[in-house]
Amino acid sequence: MRAIRIAGLMMLTLGMSCMSPRTADAADYVLDDQHTSVVFATSHFGYSYCYGMFGKYSGNFTVDMDDPSTATFQFTIDAASLDTKSEKRDEHLRGPDFFDVKQFPEITFVSTGVTFEDKELQVTGDLTMHGVTKSIVLPLTYVGAGKGPAGDERIGFFGRTTLTRSDFGVSAYVPNIGDEVTLMLSFEGILK
Repeated sequence: MRAIRIAGLMMLTLGMSCMSPRTADAADYVLDDQHTSVVFATSHFGYSYCYGMFGKYSGNFTVDMDDPSTATFQFTIDAASLDTKSEKRDEHLRGPDFFDVKQFPEITFVSTGVTFEDKELQVTGDLTMHGVTKSIVLPLTYVGAGKGPAGDERIGFFGRTTLTRSDFGVSAYVPNIGDEVTLMLSFEGILK
């Protein structure tokens, strides 16, 4: 009799677990380019900082905030979409001295590993810019998740890191134009 009760209890537990929603699944997101910003800044002769941003992006990522170490990220930036609020400077930056967008039209980032420390994802990945690929660490802070205005599920992150542009073969005017470039990004993903 006791064996029947135990078997019945196991069947009930199994049945209930099958009906429970899964809470720790990785979700696939597509980058919302309308709610994504990639801003860069560098020193100008040590007197001030010049800021710019890119305007065209694409990408996707998979993330499970219950197990962030399984996350993957893949982003592409249209290098020609840069904007520093100066047409003359923008044309120079698109040219061979800097981004050389005719030869290298895209900047890409593909993650290779993720760790989670102090509510921050440490995303290691390959950044390819100006035809050079380097491994970088991109710290991402989880901002939030929920429904967007159209009822779609969204998640967002913010990140900030520093790159050395000469590491990517972009060394014109160093040190007058800073070699260190601060990169700030904020992005939202829409659940696929």
